[in-house]
Amino acid sequence: MLIKRLMGYRGWKVWMSYDMHICLLALFYVLITDNLFKPFESLVLISSLGFYFMYGFLINDFCDMPYDIATGKKRGVHELPKSAFIAIILIVVFISALHLVYLKEILYIIVYFISYLLATFYSAPPVRFKSRGLAGIVINGLIEKALPVLAIFAFFYHFAIDTLIFLAVSFSFGIIEIVTHQIYDYKNDLRTEIHSFVTSIGVDKALKTHKYFICPISGMLIVLLCFIISKEVPYAFLLITATFISYPILHLSISKGWLNRGKKVIPLYISCLNILINTLLPLFFTVILSLENPLNISLLLIALGSQYYVIKYNLNSLKKRALIHFEIFADT
Repeated sequence: MLIKRLMGYRGWKVWMSYDMHICLLALFYVLITDNLFKPFESLVLISSLGFYFMYGFLINDFCDMPYDIATGKKRGVHELPKSAFIAIILIVVFISALHLVYLKEILYIIVYFISYLLATFYSAPPVRFKSRGLAGIVINGLIEKALPVLAIFAFFYHFAIDTLIFLAVSFSFGIIEIVTHQIYDYKNDLRTEIHSFVTSIGVDKALKTHKYFICPISGMLIVLLCFIISKEVPYAFLLITATFISYPILHLSISKGWLNRGKKVIPLYISCLNILINTLLPLFFTVILSLENPLNISLLLIALGSQYYVIKYNLNSLKKRALIHFEIFADT
C-alpha cells in the first residue's frame, strides 16, 4: 500500500507539469529561432529541470508536513520515516548537481543555484516565503516558471526582447496558478494560520485582483508573445489564429449550455491561452524540429509524453461535456 502511494506521489510527475511545459516551449523556441541542433544537450537540460522541479515538490512537502496533516492532506511521502524522506531529497540534489557538472555552463549554473535556493526557502524556515503574503506569490512565480525559463535562455546565451516577453509570460502564469491555488486553499490556510497572499488581503479582494488585474495583464502578455512567435516561427500564426477563434465558439457553447465551465476562478480566455502555450505550441515546435532533422524526434516524444495528463483530463472532461482549467495532476 505504501509503495503504491509513493508511486502516485505528485513529485515524480513533474515532467508532465505546466512548469515543464513552459520550459519546453522556451527550449524548442530557442532551438528553432537560433537554428540549433542539440538534441542530446536538450534532453539533459530537460532532465536537469525535471530534477529541480522534483526537489521543489519534495522540500515543500517536507516543510509543509505538519500543516498538510492538520488539514487532512496526506501524501505518500509523509508515511516514510523522516530519515528516508531526507535521504530522497539529498539523492535528488546530488543528481541535480551531476547534471550541472556535465552541462558546465556558468550562467545556467548560476540561475539554477538561485532557483534552488529560493525554492528551498519558499517553504523552509526561517524565511518561509509562502507565508509572507505578496512576497510568497512573487517567489513562487519565479521558482516555478520564470527562473527555469531564464535558465534555458541563459544556457544558449539567447538574450533579446523575446527573452523578456517569455519571462514575463512565465511569471504571470505562475502568479495565476499560485493565487488560484491559494483561493481554493483559503479555509485550510486560515485554519493552520498560514499567512498567504489571499489570507492577508481576504478572499473577496483576492478574487477581484485575480479577475480584473492579474489575468488581464497575463492575457495581454501572452498575446504579445504570440505576436513574436508568429513572426519568428513559420506557420505558427495558423495555430495561434485557430486558438483565438476557438474562444468565442467555446464561450457560445457554454452560454448555450452545450458545455459546462467547471472551475470558474480562472477566466475562459486564460484557459484557452494556457492550452495554446503549454500544449499546442510545444508540440507544434517539435514537429518543425523533427522535420528539420529526424534525430529531433526524441524531443517530439518527450513533448508528447509530457502531455499525458493534459490529454487524460481533457478526454475525461469531454465525456462530461465540461471544459476545465485543472491542476496538472492529483494532489497526492
